[in-house]
Amino acid sequence: MDKVFVRGKVDEVDIGRVRLRQPASITTETFRDRVFQGRVTQISPIGVDKDNVTTFEVKVSIDNPGKELKANMTANAEIILEEFPNSVLVPEAAVFYDERHNASVNLLDSSAKSGRKRVPVAVGVGNGTKMQIVRGVNAGDKVVLPN
Repeated sequence: MDKVFVRGKVDEVDIGRVRLRQPASITTETFRDRVFQGRVTQISPIGVDKDNVTTFEVKVSIDNPGKELKANMTANAEIILEEFPNSVLVPEAAVFYDERHNASVNLLDSSAKSGRKRVPVAVGVGNGTKMQIVRGVNAGDKVVLPN
């Protein structure tokens, strides 16, 4: 199989941002340390309602020249809705918000008494797992996760 695909479900809240030919990053249980690249090739025009949640089936096609990917492998696809090349991704759990909804993260800082310092950040888009930081954190900074 020179080309394989992943079928997935996209929540109705997000489906309006999904377009044909959008890039996607695919991970599998079999190759945990690898990320495969694909593109959205099909978007169902009809949603499916289950337990009061409407989702739309999306198909992501992946080139498979080495024939490593097999039918019915468990996979996860992240559709790239927007790309921001000069931003940093951090786990969403690392981002804190104050009462005014200002965002910040803790960075490792050996000169601080606690070993960390809180820095204000400007956040971009998130996917439920990762959050884009557009200002305040640089590539290579060590972000501290909450306990």
